[in-house]
Amino acid sequence: MTDTPATAPKDTALPGEEHTYAAEELFFSTTDAQGRIRRANSTFMRLSGYPRGSLVGRAHNVVRHPSMPAGVYRSIWEAIESGQAASAYITNRAKDGGYYRVFATIVPSGDGYLSVRTLPQNTELRATIEAAYARVRAVEEQSAETGSTRREVAAAGEAALLEELRALGYKDAVDFTRQALPAEVAALVAAGVDIPERSDAEGPVARVLSEMKAIQESTSGLVSLLDECSRLVTLLGRRAVEIDALSGRLGQLREALRGVDGDVERIAGQGELLDDVRARYEEVDALVLECVEQLHPLAGQVEELRGDVDSVRFAIALLRLHNLAAGFFALQVLDGEDDLAANDAVGSLGELVSALHEGAGWLSERLALFRARAELVGGELDVVARSLTATHHPLMDLLATASEAGAENEISVRTGRSLVRDGFTEARDLADLAGAIRDLEIPYEAEEIDARLAEVRKALAELA
Repeated sequence: MTDTPATAPKDTALPGEEHTYAAEELFFSTTDAQGRIRRANSTFMRLSGYPRGSLVGRAHNVVRHPSMPAGVYRSIWEAIESGQAASAYITNRAKDGGYYRVFATIVPSGDGYLSVRTLPQNTELRATIEAAYARVRAVEEQSAETGSTRREVAAAGEAALLEELRALGYKDAVDFTRQALPAEVAALVAAGVDIPERSDAEGPVARVLSEMKAIQESTSGLVSLLDECSRLVTLLGRRAVEIDALSGRLGQLREALRGVDGDVERIAGQGELLDDVRARYEEVDALVLECVEQLHPLAGQVEELRGDVDSVRFAIALLRLHNLAAGFFALQVLDGEDDLAANDAVGSLGELVSALHEGAGWLSERLALFRARAELVGGELDVVARSLTATHHPLMDLLATASEAGAENEISVRTGRSLVRDGFTEARDLADLAGAIRDLEIPYEAEEIDARLAEVRKALAELA
């Protein structure tokens, strides 16, 4: 297939009417590997204005709005084709020329993809991202005007998007997904979006709804930890930087202490006083060196632990998103908003439940990694904190003895005192961090989730 030159997109201030919907109206679609729509629920059809028959089999870009940069979709495709989830704020175009805004999360599903869309909750971030999209589109327009192919335009847009995301504090599009999805899910939960009960309903679909409600309730403790995990991720990042700085400070301290030893020898000469200072110096230098060696791998380990917590936070959010999507779709079927026989509603439920099952398994893996590393890092943080505390008193004794020997005003002694300042306050910070890691209780019963999903599959088998 020949790649043809792209046509520069026209100016696209959003024309038409915005189609609005409620926060609890989660909707979804599934596609094949090429992005052709297989299944969709009634909310998607209502917002897009396309009947089911004209959606199934068409490329998902039938609802692409011209305000959206090609680079955004290129970034999404790269993520999902590599097996990762991708989230983005997206404006879609309806059949009548209007538009609707979504926060979309796309994951691999079987031999295709599942996209769950929610009403954007973080409107400030959405507006910031939309402004960035406008700048990315300007880059794409310039690229198209120079005769670039569509592929080249999309690549230029993706590069511009990466610059925009980095300017906002994200490493890349994957990092944006990991931060934005948990924040959006937490906001949905805070807004009161939860799966309702239908205690008087009967039949397989009612059982699916009941199990989804039970999963929501059993994982409510997890979801309540989204903000706590975010706080811990920030704290771990800060401490990793501080550990690097402390290592450098201890290296400078060792240099200063070598100078103290030399200055005392020069001033006091040979004798008992020098012997006393030298013995103290050797003791303190050994203690400081031990701290340096303990700290050396710790910054990297703390950063890895930060990644573990970030992964757990993301997995919790993805689990709740698919839990809500499956629960609300079951409710739509039960209430007659979606026809059970139309567009393979059973298959749609099956894909949503499969995504939920995969997410539950991934969360179990992330939790196991986090718990193992938390135990390791927490113990090492405690060891370093104790070592720093044990170093302070002998160090101050050494500097006091050197001062008594006449070296009080020497640069080495003054530098040593400056580096010690009020002691190693980092010892307390590291001990507090170890405590915060150990105190993070993550209530998750994987066996219960598996059992409930098994009941859901039984109910779906009855409908097949």
